[in-house]
Amino acid sequence: MEKEVQDYLDRVHESDFAMLCEVDRICKKHGIQYFLHGGTFLGAVRHQDFIPWDDDVDILFLRKDYERFLEVFESEADKRFKLLRFEKYPQFFDFITKIADQNLTYEGTSFGAEDFYENRYSHPTLDLFVFDIEAGHHKWQLTRMKFLYALAMGHRPYIDYSKFDGAMKTVAKVLAGIGRVIPFKVIARQYIKLQTLGGLAEVHGEKKTLFISNEQPDPRYWGLDFGPEHLIDGPDTGIIRGKEFPIPKLHDKWLTKTYGNFMALPPEDKRVPMHVNIIK
Repeated sequence: MEKEVQDYLDRVHESDFAMLCEVDRICKKHGIQYFLHGGTFLGAVRHQDFIPWDDDVDILFLRKDYERFLEVFESEADKRFKLLRFEKYPQFFDFITKIADQNLTYEGTSFGAEDFYENRYSHPTLDLFVFDIEAGHHKWQLTRMKFLYALAMGHRPYIDYSKFDGAMKTVAKVLAGIGRVIPFKVIARQYIKLQTLGGLAEVHGEKKTLFISNEQPDPRYWGLDFGPEHLIDGPDTGIIRGKEFPIPKLHDKWLTKTYGNFMALPPEDKRVPMHVNIIK
């Protein structure tokens, strides 16, 4: 790895660890359960650290713990860490609430449009994912969520239509055009209603099937069912930088479901930062 990229990753991992420790402190103080998620979860199991080339943090809550966390974070957290609730802004980035470390700023990002987003996302971020209970007619629930996602894209500065094939490209253009005239906050409220249609998932709650409701149409997670045995009865433990953090139970089953052979490293050309590799 080039020295410039390694220096970038070293600084970002310091920031990531600071954000994660702050979240852990607040959650322990208030009895809020969270779990490592995504690449952070995989790193804690495979590397006992952050994945060497990963440059953000992912955590996961059951819905009731997520709502409690939002209630207490801003009054508890160090002011360097800013909570970015997606529903509070007129622009659409994703349906994911984030925490940004304002002590570190990127010169540019892989998604661009920093001015459009008022530089909110020009920092290392910790992403908050949410587990909700599947509603009856769950496939119809997912279809409507995808529909709202397509409308929300009208509130981005640009859309890469090359990701769509055939008639779907036309559909995406039409829906984004319609969404552009609907205030994003209205779309966001409807999205949250659909997320929680099946009820509010909680620790020691009912043993109902769960899904990650703000993973976007990510083929790795979107539409996947998860049994409550992973989360509802408490966490197992993963290690990052010598510190213990909570991870879902039956982690082998979970990681195999989402990554396949999760202990195998990806090809070298895929071991690169996702967001950016230049810091101001």
